Amino acid sequence: MFNFKQLASHAYRQYELVTCINMLEPWERKLINGFFLIMMTLVIFSSFVYLPNYLQTLMQFVTPLAGHNSGENVAYVAQKMARS
Repeated sequence: MFNFKQLASHAYRQYELVTCINMLEPWERKLINGFFLIMMTLVIFSSFVYLPNYLQTLMQFVTPLAGHNSGENVAYVAQKMARS
């Protein structure tokens, strides 16, 4: 059974081989890994901050509320999307 350090090392080696990052110089590797880390951080942050609101708006559009006119629901969704 692998311990965490061996598993992380193996996963990083696979990442290097798949992206061909192992052929770069160390400073280039750090630059590309830093860029990748920043992009992944931004994607995760925006998923937690913005995605729930967009999903809620989508669900209100797809599943109209009972007893409401669908025209009112479409107008509500359009108004909510204009605020975003």
